[in-house]
Amino acid sequence: MMRNILILTCLMVTLLLAATPLRGQAMLINTFDLVADGSDILLQWELPAEPGIVEFRIFRKYNDELTLTHVATIPANGTLRYSYLDDGIFKTTSRVLHYELQVVTQTQVFTFVRSLSHNPTSIQRTWGSIKSMFR
Repeated sequence: MMRNILILTCLMVTLLLAATPLRGQAMLINTFDLVADGSDILLQWELPAEPGIVEFRIFRKYNDELTLTHVATIPANGTLRYSYLDDGIFKTTSRVLHYELQVVTQTQVFTFVRSLSHNPTSIQRTWGSIKSMFR
């Protein structure tokens, strides 16, 4: 009987410790949103505080790709609100875009993921193609 109580207590402590980083991670960021801005995607995120945060890394991939592509690295500047306009996406047909925001602290990297189905109009696709020729 005593052995079962000890095993149950150890199991509960293990589960609580395993859940702690998730609670801490959820408190690290208030919001992370994706908004279709014409033919581009606007990423916006907000933090409750920034102690220890060094930078933010943005990665992207389409639903038919296996690996993420690094899009940008943004240094933390203490503003609590950040945005990034991703104008480097190739506009073809409707595709699902997956974004990964990494919040880099002095000791850890926390990852947040969002997806958006993006369906640019034919004018937006043409304009996006013209812009990509001059990069």
